[in-house]
Amino acid sequence: MRCAAIDIGTNSCRLLIADISPEGLRSLHRETRTTRVGEGLKNAIHIQEDVIERNIYCLEAFKNIVEEMAVECYRVVATSALREAENQEEFLRSAWKKTAMQIQVISSEEEARLSYLGVSRGLPYLESPLVADLGGGSLELILEGAEPIFLSLPLGAVRAMEQNLKITEINAVMSPLAFHKNDLAPHPLVMVGGTATTLVAIKHSLLQYDPSLVHGQLLKREEIADIYNMLERMPLNLRRRLPGLQPERADIIPWGTRIVLLLMDILEKGEITVSESDLLEGVIWSLA
Repeated sequence: MRCAAIDIGTNSCRLLIADISPEGLRSLHRETRTTRVGEGLKNAIHIQEDVIERNIYCLEAFKNIVEEMAVECYRVVATSALREAENQEEFLRSAWKKTAMQIQVISSEEEARLSYLGVSRGLPYLESPLVADLGGGSLELILEGAEPIFLSLPLGAVRAMEQNLKITEINAVMSPLAFHKNDLAPHPLVMVGGTATTLVAIKHSLLQYDPSLVHGQLLKREEIADIYNMLERMPLNLRRRLPGLQPERADIIPWGTRIVLLLMDILEKGEITVSESDLLEGVIWSLA
């Protein structure tokens, strides 16, 4: 069965088309466009008209691809920025009117569940991983098991940049982690989202992004810290030319990297595993 998943995130809109069979999932087409639903969002969560139009234009393009590739079923989900937007209904009505695509604004719990599903299917050799999904507007952590733990924090790379959060403020947002630290720390930390995958791409200076070279890679804390220090020293125009870093992500990557480092410090982690398989794959599997 050929399925498609579209994720409208705070920073980007992503498409995955894949065939599902008893043998597993076979990716056919993957595309990401920076659409910044979270642009200009500081305290007021109101999506501007030009941002709505930019995202609808992307959805129209993705719909054309879905139709051209004879997709049998698809699901469109939206996460943090749309979840919080006061004019969410305006966005959804405009999108439906122009694309006839039904968008599901999913809860933070559902977002985490789908991300965990994507990771568990993509990295089956990892036993009882702690999955951290760091997006543009939120950070979800989920640990499955006899006593599952789920946390959703209003913290992401775009949000941190837009609000110009200091390290002390980021730590304050992440303070609920301290209560669960003893339960979370023993488990391998797997990170999904654009910040984590970009850090691997920068480490290996990937001139062209290749998911197979990113998925399952380990990143040591020292490596992440070195990349962070390099990014902090670089002016934005040089960052945009850095191998492995998409120019559209150059402004937010230091903020996302800072969050990764602080998360690792709280959980006392010396390394993370990066998963390319995430929410999108989880959405595909939810259609099976």
